[in-house]
Amino acid sequence: MKKKFFRIFTLLVLSVIVHLTTYAQNKIVKGTVKDDKNEPVIGASIGVKGTAIGTATNVTGEFTLSIPSGSDSLVVSAIGFANRVVAITGTVLNIQLEPSRTSLDEVIVVGYGTQKKADLTAPVTTVNTENMLKRTTATPMEALQGSVPGVQVVASGAPGSSPNVRIRGVGSFNNENPLYVVDGMFVSDISFLNPNDIADMSILKDASGAAIYGVRAANGVVLITTKKGKANMKTRVTYNGYVGVQKPTHVLKMANGQQYTSYSLQRGSAADSGTVLLSSQRFGGNGLNPTTSTDWYDVILRKSAMITNHGIDVQGGSDKVTYSMGLNYTYQNGILNALNDFKRYNGRLQLEAKAFSWLKVGFSAIFNNSTTFNPNYGAFLDAYTASPLFPVYDNANVNAFPVKFTAASVIGRSDDKNPMASAYYNYDRSKAFQILPTIYGEASFWQNKLTFRSQLSEIYGSLLGTNYLPARNLGPGADGAVKSHLKSIQERTTNYILDNLLTYRDSKGLHHWSLLLGQSTREERWRQTRTEADDVPNVEEAWYAGQGTPSAAYYGEDGYRNAGLSYFTRGTYDYDNKYLLTATFRADGSSKYQTKWGYFPSVGLGWVLSREGFMKNQKIFDFLKLRGSWGQLGNDGVNSNAGYAIVKTGNSASAVFGSTAGANGVYVPGYSVNRFFTDVTWEVVTEWDGGVDFELLQGRLKGSVDYFNRKTTKAAFNKPIPFTYASVYGNWASMVNSGWDVALSWNDKIGELGYQVGANMSTLKNKVTDLGTLPSSTSGFPEWTAEFPNRIVVGQPINYFYGYEFTGVYQTQDEINNDPIAKNYNQTATSKIVPGFPKYKDQNGDGVLDNNDRINMGSYLPKVTYGFNIALTYKKFDFSVAFQGVSGNKIFNLNRGRLYKASTSLNLDEKFASNLWTGPGSTNAYPSAYALGQGWFKVSNSFFVESGAYLRVQNIQLGYNFNVGKQSPVAMRVFATADRPFIFTRYNGFTPEVGTNTAGGYPVSGYDANVYPVSSSYSLGVRAAF
Repeated sequence: MKKKFFRIFTLLVLSVIVHLTTYAQNKIVKGTVKDDKNEPVIGASIGVKGTAIGTATNVTGEFTLSIPSGSDSLVVSAIGFANRVVAITGTVLNIQLEPSRTSLDEVIVVGYGTQKKADLTAPVTTVNTENMLKRTTATPMEALQGSVPGVQVVASGAPGSSPNVRIRGVGSFNNENPLYVVDGMFVSDISFLNPNDIADMSILKDASGAAIYGVRAANGVVLITTKKGKANMKTRVTYNGYVGVQKPTHVLKMANGQQYTSYSLQRGSAADSGTVLLSSQRFGGNGLNPTTSTDWYDVILRKSAMITNHGIDVQGGSDKVTYSMGLNYTYQNGILNALNDFKRYNGRLQLEAKAFSWLKVGFSAIFNNSTTFNPNYGAFLDAYTASPLFPVYDNANVNAFPVKFTAASVIGRSDDKNPMASAYYNYDRSKAFQILPTIYGEASFWQNKLTFRSQLSEIYGSLLGTNYLPARNLGPGADGAVKSHLKSIQERTTNYILDNLLTYRDSKGLHHWSLLLGQSTREERWRQTRTEADDVPNVEEAWYAGQGTPSAAYYGEDGYRNAGLSYFTRGTYDYDNKYLLTATFRADGSSKYQTKWGYFPSVGLGWVLSREGFMKNQKIFDFLKLRGSWGQLGNDGVNSNAGYAIVKTGNSASAVFGSTAGANGVYVPGYSVNRFFTDVTWEVVTEWDGGVDFELLQGRLKGSVDYFNRKTTKAAFNKPIPFTYASVYGNWASMVNSGWDVALSWNDKIGELGYQVGANMSTLKNKVTDLGTLPSSTSGFPEWTAEFPNRIVVGQPINYFYGYEFTGVYQTQDEINNDPIAKNYNQTATSKIVPGFPKYKDQNGDGVLDNNDRINMGSYLPKVTYGFNIALTYKKFDFSVAFQGVSGNKIFNLNRGRLYKASTSLNLDEKFASNLWTGPGSTNAYPSAYALGQGWFKVSNSFFVESGAYLRVQNIQLGYNFNVGKQSPVAMRVFATADRPFIFTRYNGFTPEVGTNTAGGYPVSGYDANVYPVSSSYSLGVRAAF
């Protein structure tokens, strides 16, 4: 027993000695890492050189590390800073990092992987996510407006709305938005994302970079990776929030009551004179001095509307497990003075664990729950056209219910609506819920040269839309009693993608290569049900179709189920980081089309000239690379069912040839008149790109220049059939988008003042090159197509505005008599051309105004988009200002164009009303008031087409950074922000940002009608890390 005890005691003593010896061989090193402005660097990696031992700095830039005896140096690195090797000269180290003069070692996200920026052969743009957070916007893409060359973002002011995003022009008649890939999941829109949840965002603009996504990538690809935890990082909690107000900006000034009265009387019609008389009888005033002068924009717009955002992030990790989670709340009230706001809750969770040294597994989930009260967009058009001669409310309107709104009919206005009533009597709520779970495993073999990753990504979404219009009565005539009406929509989305990726990376000497082999399986399901009913009680608990009387469109159902299978590969090779090659290939199988498989190759080449021997002695370029690429992409946003014939019976069937479609006609089942069988398939984009990347003057000046040529073939649209009203849907068209993308930035310091100046610019030329056998096609804004068409013609931009060229105003009768066009017109017309009428150019000189004289009046696509910014830092202060603009585009002003539909005088903006022609020599730019009501003016002409160019001050921010106490674990930044405070434009409208209208079943852009204008916002915010 004693011998056994002695042995145990001896082992314990030896164990303690070994432990103490080992401990004695290690020592504790503490330190602080700061930047060139003496601010702490949070999350900097501290590693013992030549070992795997390391840690990271906390929120005050401090670290503690146990290092083996004999270690002589630490390697310190942080994103945005140059790596530094620091000698261990004691147990307390003060380390300062300098900003990185080069971004070439930056590793960026590309399709299904990552690459060093220096090795790219494609124009991939990485987004500065910190700059995104300077914007007080609820949607990530709106925050990019004006900051990425080749990417046009057209914003809407409606709360929670999605902007229109175009990457390198428009290559389709069907859709123009890019593909978004969020943590591996394909989504069509990212407005549900909280911008603060985004860690990395890359934009693949050309075919070489995007071809790995095949049939989905024709409009470009936006890759998004959400935030993740970091190894060996203490738990860090970050709060980021702001509170602000939005204000209407660039509000259009309308004609007041006196100006409107003068204009109405000048029109000379009995109806217009009657309006003036009825207004004075009902509301007071006389002659040219009415008592009532309602500014309808002032009525329907709030003076201010709240916007706020609050978010909390938690990140951290050990050497085995990393974690990240976040919660966020966003609220935006609309500037329309009605039920019109947006509320969203976001959540995010991410976990990753090293199960073994060769295997890591992970899980992430993003969820959001939002409620949007959508506005009645028509209220903005009503506010432009409504007469100012009637007030908002009328207590004498005994019929009005439930609110005593004034009926426009009391002053004889059959074409008018009360804009406030239009905004008020609208309950349009959308409740949406989405969750994106992802689970993955990644195994590494052969010294990490070979990795295999399998990932399952899913999205579950539901939408409940409720549109309720209450029973109401505005008064006599057309504004009388209206039944309540309920429309309910339910949607459910269930998509999944299973990706399996095998990646091999290796090198030998100066040769470096990698190979990716991938397989992807996907399925998409969407289902929608619709119900409608009248006479539903105005109690939310009773808002079900069964509580009312079924309407004509009582029930409807729609949906789809698509499946796909894809195989893809990417190979990269470089020699001495000097000669670069990237090649990809993807085979996409789809259940949507009769043609099941599509094949999409690409190749990119790069030459780093700055590494050549003949460049060693030059002192201009620090880095210079030439790039060239070619590739093909697909667009499966084409309606696969539109080309199928539909058999119908009854009155929808065709009459037997030889008989009439009347009472004695013989009907048989047949094809509907506007659907014929065609083999519809995806559209194909083939793109060439050539570019140069450079850095000069020790990395102070950086930039890139690219030229691109994108040709879309098999573009699908409805081709009209000659001599009928029918059309055939198929892949008939081709078009080309070409242009330049340029980006420059300068980064430097003068003493303690750091400054950065950036600029970007893109040019675009769009041209239709083929319409099959069709010479041209006419479309236009829904409802008004015949009056204000746009045109698709080979050799011209897509959907250009089509009409007569307005050249001025006839001043005298002699001028009319000597003009062949006016003279010929007056010979047959009932309403003669008189002085004050508009003049149109006789393009072919035949003396007759007809379709041969209609011209291209301009395109909604900007020829140039640009942005520039300035950022300053001084001690603990920072300041930045960003600008954004477009030029070369046109807008069809349908607010003014509404005059076409008016039988009596609609209102005009003040500039229009103040400059009407009143006699010879008074103006040559605006017709007379009388002319506005005549058929000669009511045609599509360039008077309604205006320049859409503008320059906007996009964002101004002033911030202050400080630590709460020297030893405090709290770091804080406070900031004040102004978003979109100023705009410079000649456009006679509320906003020159006019997006895409899809009411006609396909995108139509550039028409200013029912547009919710963007607003300015002013906010105060705090960002604190604990």
